[in-house]
Amino acid sequence: MRILYDSNVLVTILSRRESILAFKEEITSKGIIHISSRYILSEVEAVLVEKLRLTKQKAKTATRLLSRQSIVVDPKNIEKICRDPFDDYVLAAAVGGKAKYLVTADKDLLVLKAYKSVEIITPGEFRKIVED
Repeated sequence: MRILYDSNVLVTILSRRESILAFKEEITSKGIIHISSRYILSEVEAVLVEKLRLTKQKAKTATRLLSRQSIVVDPKNIEKICRDPFDDYVLAAAVGGKAKYLVTADKDLLVLKAYKSVEIITPGEFRKIVED
């Protein structure tokens, strides 16, 4: 199953050690393929520095770890769909990476419910899918 975690979910994962371990477990044992993009990774890195006060080096290390656990896509066709232009990059990465699910806490994305072949769901909804 191919998924894309939005940057808000990735920051939450990277902020707690047990979440990082759970993420790695999902990837290795449950056949989940995580999709990301350079744009998302740079956004995560910036938030880790600005909001969580990590050093630039620690934030870069965290995103490098994340990129090693992911297929990193570089979508070229960014359609204007959302109010927030960043969300358009997230949608393009999910579609370009052929993700089945876009997992996010962003209300502007969740209101769409789906975009092209990608279902847009909350982390809680994804947790239920993985546990079944």
